[in-house]
Amino acid sequence: MVDFARHWTRRLNDGFPVLAAMQVQVEGTPFAWYLTAPFAANHNDHGTAFGGSLSTLATIAGWMSTSVLAGDGYDVVIQTGNTEFIAPLRDDLFARPLPVDQYTAQRFLQTLSRRNKARLSVQVTLLDAQGETVALFSGLYVATALPAGNPSATA
Repeated sequence: MVDFARHWTRRLNDGFPVLAAMQVQVEGTPFAWYLTAPFAANHNDHGTAFGGSLSTLATIAGWMSTSVLAGDGYDVVIQTGNTEFIAPLRDDLFARPLPVDQYTAQRFLQTLSRRNKARLSVQVTLLDAQGETVALFSGLYVATALPAGNPSATA
């Protein structure tokens, strides 16, 4: 596992007990990553992936995408989110955030630097093992500067 993936997997599972129960893993590098969770820990009584697990995985993928872009020293929270379910999933869960375009990323970082607070809209695709889209998520996240000396500022 790449250091990036190992670091974020540990951070997610230590910081969010529900993610540890879901057995969430980060795969990839800082430039191309996705989240996974096994079907066995995230199914419902219909034999499909639990919608709450799909929504949670997507919400965290958006949160992580915003956190990675903002960098150390910022706290990120979700303001709003919506999941559109397209097809049932009977396989492991995969969540891949869509890249934020360069202009939007630059504007987000400039606002964050200038005001110590900025919002970012993030889109996440939930996929099956064959790469077919089973759900789409869109969320609005807010990043704010952490106070100097806050231990979370370097986590």
